Amino acid sequence: MEQLQDHDEACEEAQELLRNWMKSKLQLDLSDGEDEVDSVLLEVTSAAPPKSEQFDDLCSYLEREMESSSVQKYLQHLLQSEDVNCGIMKHLRLEDIKEKQKLADPRIIMELRHKQVKENRMRRQKALELQRQEESLKKAILSEAKLRAQEEDRRKALKAKKEEEEIQREMVKLRKEMAEKRLTVAETWRMEGKRQEKIQKLSMQEVPITVSPPLVLRKEEQGVEKQRKAEELLHRIHTSKQRCLQRHFSAWLKVILEQRIKMGKARALADWRCQLKALRAWRNYTWAQKVEQETQQLEVHLQNQNRKNQLAAEYNQQRLLRCCFMAWQRWSRAETEKRELQIKREETKRKMAQLLEAVSQGKGGLHRPLEVNQPGTAEVIHHQDLQQDKPTETCNIEKEPDQTRDHSCWDTVHTSHFCRKHKFVWEITVKHAALSVQDQAVYRNQVATVLQQFQALGPKTSPSYGSCFEHRHAFQQRLIEEQRQQLQKQQELILKLQENQRLSRDKEEAAQTTAVTQLIDNSVSQTREEKQSRCQHTIPLSSPDSHGPENTGVAMQDRRPSNQLTSAHPILKGMEERAIQRAEQRRKLEEAKQRKAEEKLAQLKAEEEARQRKKAEEKEALREKRREERRQQKLKELEKQRRLEKEQQLQKKAKDHYEKVLLRKLGIVPWKRLREQAKEKLVVAQRHHCLGLQRKCLMTWLQDTQQTLMEKMSQAEDFYSHMLLRWGFRNWLKYKDYLSTQEERASTFHAACLMRKYLRAWLDLIMEEKRTLWEKLKIATEHSNKRLILNAFKAWRQYPLLMKKEREREERRNQLRRRVAEILPNFQT
Repeated sequence: MEQLQDHDEACEEAQELLRNWMKSKLQLDLSDGEDEVDSVLLEVTSAAPPKSEQFDDLCSYLEREMESSSVQKYLQHLLQSEDVNCGIMKHLRLEDIKEKQKLADPRIIMELRHKQVKENRMRRQKALELQRQEESLKKAILSEAKLRAQEEDRRKALKAKKEEEEIQREMVKLRKEMAEKRLTVAETWRMEGKRQEKIQKLSMQEVPITVSPPLVLRKEEQGVEKQRKAEELLHRIHTSKQRCLQRHFSAWLKVILEQRIKMGKARALADWRCQLKALRAWRNYTWAQKVEQETQQLEVHLQNQNRKNQLAAEYNQQRLLRCCFMAWQRWSRAETEKRELQIKREETKRKMAQLLEAVSQGKGGLHRPLEVNQPGTAEVIHHQDLQQDKPTETCNIEKEPDQTRDHSCWDTVHTSHFCRKHKFVWEITVKHAALSVQDQAVYRNQVATVLQQFQALGPKTSPSYGSCFEHRHAFQQRLIEEQRQQLQKQQELILKLQENQRLSRDKEEAAQTTAVTQLIDNSVSQTREEKQSRCQHTIPLSSPDSHGPENTGVAMQDRRPSNQLTSAHPILKGMEERAIQRAEQRRKLEEAKQRKAEEKLAQLKAEEEARQRKKAEEKEALREKRREERRQQKLKELEKQRRLEKEQQLQKKAKDHYEKVLLRKLGIVPWKRLREQAKEKLVVAQRHHCLGLQRKCLMTWLQDTQQTLMEKMSQAEDFYSHMLLRWGFRNWLKYKDYLSTQEERASTFHAACLMRKYLRAWLDLIMEEKRTLWEKLKIATEHSNKRLILNAFKAWRQYPLLMKKEREREERRNQLRRRVAEILPNFQT
């Protein structure tokens, strides 16, 4: 459309030029054909359409008119050649040529004006196109930023909703678990209370009269111990559950904090990227604005410079004219003065001659010549003064411009000094804006006072995290370090507590084993002492070495009366026999008790061996279970690996398919479309170029035909047609150069646009790949978190088995204590 408009404008300008040329040409002809030519031109102007489609009709019409006018001119020329001489004709031809040359000047001026108008129009169009492109780029950037911000807001909202739902689910699960635990604890307490009540009732009802009070007390103590142990077990279960809950909650909190930190990092990165894009767009916009301003300033500067040059040239011409006029005035004055002096000298000579004649004749007195001499001398003096003043006047006249210049220079210096004193807005720079020494000192004092205030407030109030003076990244790093330190402290405390529990358990087991061994040793030593004491009572003291002479004497004295008594009385013999029988009975009873104790010990040993066998069998069963679990776990892991491999293969296939579809839809198809559009545009341009060439050729053909017709005319008309042809060819070459430059610009602009499009598509593809990578990383982190949670829940599931083992151990220890208590003798009986 722009090319067609330019073509229409060129056609209109050509028509105007032809009209002006025809008018100027026909006005020079004779007065007989003026009315006809004017009517023809009016018809041509009225019938000339502005459109390019009727250009051929106009050319044919002009050819016909030119032929008719040339015939009439030639006939008139023949008619006039008979009456007019050749010299007059030559003179007239020269005058016609001069007039034509004079008339050619406004056309050139008009052409220059048209060129300036075209250049201005092209500049305006370029400026408008640049503005439109910038506005479109701004709108596209703003729309992209808005879309990205909306997408980020949606994602954030979805993530927040998901997190809240997960938190609510976990809270519901925790509440359910706490309620179940409370119910189980309440049921255990209720069952224990019912069992204790039943035991008390049975003990109160079924206690026989023969049962001794120590057995009842022992049973009560056992019941109290059982109750205490049950309470301890419940307390341990409660503490272990609380620890497990705390552990899971801490792990869950850690995961949430890590996710929040990652989200914060991603948010900061996205904000930074948006800011970077906005800054780049703003930088490009500012650069474009600066370039436009510089170009405008250059244009204004060039215009001002041209205007100043024109003014300077005009002023120089005026100055030269003034100087010439002043010199002419001086010369004219000098000439007039010279003439006046000559006249006055002649008068003085004449007067002096008259005076001399009078003196010689003796007619005049003294007063008269003096009167005559006085004016003469005065006049001479006056003439001398005038002659002396002439060069001074010329010097003064010549010095006047210098003085004016000096005065103007002094004025400029004064004004510049005044302007320096009074600084305007457009004269103020960075140097003027710099602070003075006093201002700098005041500013430094203020800064020092503010710093002292902050230093005084520093130790009192520690800076809050996330303040506006600290950077977000540093704040996040500090939070991460503090959380890591807290986690390390918690792990250390957990390890210390576990070690203390293990040491306390080892100590308790060692104390129990030592107590059992001491009880067994005490029982064995007591049995041995009893045996020895009984043997000593039964066996008489008949060892002579152990007693001294006094004892032997006393014994002999004692035996003598006893022998005397036994021999004397048979009652004593019966008593001795009864004592011996009693000792034998006691010995038999002790032997029976010893046998019973040995049987009990053997039974205990057999029970311990059976218990150890049971333990070994249980351990083997547990090992087999663990092996089975490990084997099943390995099978599950293999199945998971297979599933993952299948998923990876499917993902690869989907990715390949997606890339192929992207290449089809966004790569090859648009490229083909662009190629087809470029080909169509090339075809249209070639057609347009061919039409333009045809039109140009027709114009040249028309000019050639006109030249052949006008060769019959005079030499002046031949020269004029030759000049017109040269001018037409030059314009044609200029137009051709202009078209080539425009085509080169269009090709460069097209290549730049294509490069921008491809770069934008490439950037979009890179951003999509980065987003996919971020999503995959997110999925991987979620998978790892789920795996950690599953491991924690597996450990929590294994926790009841461990508690069951501890309960079995406690039951075994209680059984051992009961057996030891049964083995030990009751000293109260």
